[in-house]
Amino acid sequence: MKQEIFTTTTPLGDTLSLFKNVWKGPEGSQSLSIVTGIQGDRLNGLLAAGRLAHFLQNVEDGNKPGYALTGTVQVFPVVNYRALESGTATWSYDNLDADFAFPGSEEGDLTETLCNRLLHETAGSDFGIILQTGALHFEDTPHVRAYRPSLSLRKACRRFNMNVVREVQDAPALTLQLSRQWHNMDIQTFTLSAGRPQVCDPAAVDALVNAVISFLRETEFLSHPETNGSLTEAMFYKAKQEVWVNTGQAGLYLPSGKVGCRVEAGQVLGEVRDLYSGQPLETVLAPESGHLVSQRVHPLVHEQEPVAILLTGGHSKWFWPF
Repeated sequence: MKQEIFTTTTPLGDTLSLFKNVWKGPEGSQSLSIVTGIQGDRLNGLLAAGRLAHFLQNVEDGNKPGYALTGTVQVFPVVNYRALESGTATWSYDNLDADFAFPGSEEGDLTETLCNRLLHETAGSDFGIILQTGALHFEDTPHVRAYRPSLSLRKACRRFNMNVVREVQDAPALTLQLSRQWHNMDIQTFTLSAGRPQVCDPAAVDALVNAVISFLRETEFLSHPETNGSLTEAMFYKAKQEVWVNTGQAGLYLPSGKVGCRVEAGQVLGEVRDLYSGQPLETVLAPESGHLVSQRVHPLVHEQEPVAILLTGGHSKWFWPF
């Protein structure tokens, strides 16, 4: 199951290796790569990868009666080892954000080399899943993100049985992300996000694990004895349907909403208070009705700093018009 795919000797003489877990299906079957740990402080994906590995090994060992692996699955539980050791998003030595270091280089810094090796190992996959959390200082409700989703990709997004799917906002910097590299290689690519950085959230981990297992079943990577239930009706949101909510004042931001909930126009999302006196400076209101998909959880904010992301409109039909 566990395979070493890269090893190097550090300047201090110890060994650093990159591993993956692999479960092989029948010859010629479809393949899936699951990646997490690109940033060292995204812990929910790390725990989800471990639980998925335990589940898949039990299937292979025959400890899940009626289950059989009908496709090849490989899981990369951690990419940026040094950042994980330090508990930060990046490794302090090179301070390179691995989330924006693809395709990397065979002869670059350690982070670039790890990213390059990861890309090489996943190049032949039919599907790719990245597990992550909200951005720095933010919490995400469990949801799926997809870049330039085709009709087949939109249908595939529904197989995660999550109720929110977002189109990824296009930007030049995304060229350096694994998801864009996979997209350019014609790998059907999905990013699952849940929770916040630096925190292990059991509910978020459960959401990630359940979503991936649902995908494995619905895409027939797994045969199983259980009757297929109806999937959750997913709401699809285009990038232009995102509304970013900013503060007007600097101070301490105290959120009052909860990610995953629907808010109405004019509803209170939180308030900004003065750092020294504790006096209220501003009440932050929802400018439109929508789904609160992401919310700031770190209290320090500057003027005009984002504190929430709302998804407005949305479409529940399979054909998500563009």
